[in-house]
Formats: sequence, structure tokens, C-alpha cells
Amino acid sequence: HLFSRKAVEVIQNHEGKQPMFLYLAFQSIHKPIQVPDQYSRRYQPYGKLTKDSKRKGMITALDEAVKNVTTALKQSKMYRDTVIIFLSDNGGADKDANWPLRGRKNSVWEGGTRSVAFVSYPRMPKRYRGRSTDDLFHIVDWYPTILALAGYSKQLTDMDGYDQWLSLAAGWPGPRTELVYNINTALRFTAAIRVGKWKLIWGYPEGLRSNVPRKETRAAFAQTLGKARSSDLLYLFNLEKDPNETANLAHENKEVMKILMKKIRRIMKSGKVVKPDTPFLRERGNPKYFGGVVSPGWCKAK
Repeated sequence: HLFSRKAVEVIQNHEGKQPMFLYLAFQSIHKPIQVPDQYSRRYQPYGKLTKDSKRKGMITALDEAVKNVTTALKQSKMYRDTVIIFLSDNGGADKDANWPLRGRKNSVWEGGTRSVAFVSYPRMPKRYRGRSTDDLFHIVDWYPTILALAGYSKQLTDMDGYDQWLSLAAGWPGPRTELVYNINTALRFTAAIRVGKWKLIWGYPEGLRSNVPRKETRAAFAQTLGKARSSDLLYLFNLEKDPNETANLAHENKEVMKILMKKIRRIMKSGKVVKPDTPFLRERGNPKYFGGVVSPGWCKAK
């Protein structure tokens, strides 16, 4: 509980009348699959521990860490004025972990991109507590949302995100109607967007590891919009009726396809697409070159 112990320390030492933002990024559950036996043994008292038991133990340890932080907030008289946002960055690495959603981490399928989240705020009106929402929410929306609930009133310009606080806390209709899953031309072409109920994947839904040699990808995979289209790498889904992406409607709804394909072209020509950072020379990040400290190797911290 190294991270949660530090978080508790920060809370206990904080001046209660001053606002506080605490970003706590737990590493569980993630590789390496390891946790003190006391957590895994709750699910497998005897025998050599299985990966499944270790994963369950990691989740239990995470639950305990969240409890420790929440308890510290209550003991410091901060809990009633604290908004807790709990979320994940992507779907599970194992396909079965995301069932019935299709796909897994490192893909633009719903199983790789849709993740659970919740918001806890004791002062939220009772009629809006304990509910779920089907509104679209992208990770970039958290930035303006957190600024809004913190009382930031200046106009934000050139933002991809939307303030979603009134949707979460007061039941207002969500402001987002579309989102970009990914546009990636680094190793092979992938573009995926959603507009309303429609989702288009243009190119390869599954990602590649960044250590795949560039020469190999150029020879084996489509690298452009045109090549991906000529290879029939087009997938269209109505996520309201088919959230598990089982029926490809690309050849049945050509008008919808044209609209979404035009939108992707427009996004790519806008000049706002950030080029993916796919470093190949992983050897440069070897800790032996940085005094035993893990470093990306391809960049220097300022």
C-alpha cells in the first residue's frame, strides 16, 4: 500500500480549509501479477497460487487501499466536501475480462476502450445518487469537468473536452455527441470515431506492439486511408442496438459510412492530430544508463 499510505499522509497533513486536488494512480491490477499472499489466500487457501487467485487478491488489495484513503478523508473532516472520481484507462488485457464487449486493451473495440467509472460526492442530491448514465463521456472531459467543479470560471479555448459536471451531478443531458477513439498511422492505419449511435472503424481494430520493425509493418499492412478502404477494412456498428459489435453494417448503410468517413478525413486534414510516439530503441531506456532509474530513454525530462 505504498501509494495509498502516501495519499493518507498528504490528507492528514493538509490544511482542511484549503482546496486540494489529489491524483492517485494505482498500478493494480496490471502486470506484474503479484500481491502479498494474505490477499490471494482468501480465494485459494491451499496449493500453488493461480494467476486468477492473484488477480483477485490484487483487486482486494486495491479495495483496501481505496478504503484507507476514504477513511483518512473522513477522519480529517474532508469527506463531505470531496468529489471522488474512480476510473480506468482502458479495457482488460484478456478478452474474457471484457465480455460481452468485443476486444481487449490495445484495440479500438468497445472492450478495449470502454471502461467503468463512478463519481462519489456526499453533497450530491439524493435523487441523482446511485444512478447510471448512457451519455457519451471521453477521458478528455475530466479536465474541464474538474476545473468546473473547483470553481474555475475563465473561458477555456481550443479544448477537446466538455464540462460534464451538470450531467453527472444534476441529471442534465450530456453535452458530448461524438468522440474520436483513435487515429494512428504509426505502424498500420487505424481510425475510429463515434457519432451518436454510430461507430466507424476504418483500418485495423487491433493494435500492434511498438517494437515491431517498421519495415515489417510497411510490407504487411495497409498504411493509408485508401489502402485500408481497398482492403475492405471498414466496420460500422449501431451501438445502441449492438453494443457488443457483432453485426458489421458497413455495406448496408453506405450513406452513414460516407458521413463518418468524411469526418475522419476532415479531422486528419485539420492539423490537430498528434503524431503517435512509438519509440523503437527500447535499449536506450535501460536503467543501467540512468543510475538504476527507469527512464523512457528517447526523451529528457525538463
